Amino acid sequence: MPAFKNIAVVGGTSAIGQALIKNLLTTKGEFDSVILLTRDPESAASKGLAALGAETRKIPSELSADAIPALVESLKGVDVLVSVVGFTGIANQANLVHACIQAGVKRFFPSEFGNDVDLHASTIPFMAEKITLRQLLRSEEVVSKLEHTFIENSYFMEFLFSPFMAFEISGTSVSVNIPGTGDVPITVTHQSDIGRYVAEVLRADPALSRNKALKFEGDRLTWHQARELVQNAVTSKPGVSSKFTTTYTSVEELEKRLETAQGFESISVQLFLMAARGQGLLSRNDNRLFPKVKPTSVKEYVATLIA
Repeated sequence: MPAFKNIAVVGGTSAIGQALIKNLLTTKGEFDSVILLTRDPESAASKGLAALGAETRKIPSELSADAIPALVESLKGVDVLVSVVGFTGIANQANLVHACIQAGVKRFFPSEFGNDVDLHASTIPFMAEKITLRQLLRSEEVVSKLEHTFIENSYFMEFLFSPFMAFEISGTSVSVNIPGTGDVPITVTHQSDIGRYVAEVLRADPALSRNKALKFEGDRLTWHQARELVQNAVTSKPGVSSKFTTTYTSVEELEKRLETAQGFESISVQLFLMAARGQGLLSRNDNRLFPKVKPTSVKEYVATLIA
């Protein structure tokens, strides 16, 4: 039986969060409680998870310092808090740390779910807040009171094959914008698989993940290989005409765009730069530690996109 019995998830209505909560609830009685910390318990997603057996606790809409007392109350009796907050919530995770300590939470999983922070974050502006949080969690004052686990999986598979990153797929019409040469490999992982990996970490011996960074890899390939998989899927449909367009954006062009890009455009450009520079491939993976999770391959995922 798992050593951690009471699990709370903030950001649990996200793709990763829902996959995690649903997996934790698959075996009745395995955990004493699986708790969704949510701003809106009445949302369709919150109600759906509650119907499966998750307990819902309402938290403030902003995870600011002013919210810490309410967060402490919401974290009563919790062994582990898993954060799956999005980009806009990353900067406020220090407040979750302080709330965890005050509430007596044993382990905190910050919302990272990206590239090798320790290796590459110093060259990626939008990851600066993750460095700051890691420094806080590793500090002598905090680590003696609150354990941590970092989860790294590089790019979300769903994002790669979307306009946010590179591909625009509309029926049998496909356009792809490739950063750099297209021959540099990257790691991609399906968000549902990430949720399942985290669930297995919570079931395992806590020593396996105590104060460590675990790396999970769904698949690895170059942008040209990704394009080929999509192209083969599109052109394999008999009697159906297709249109396929490829463009390239050089590292120099991306660096110039970054000078003026703002908001999500800036994040998108930085993700492109990481891929083109070879920073999108995990340095290793820890999949072997959790063999129950069979990750989705890119080929399997692409097949679902080309109906």
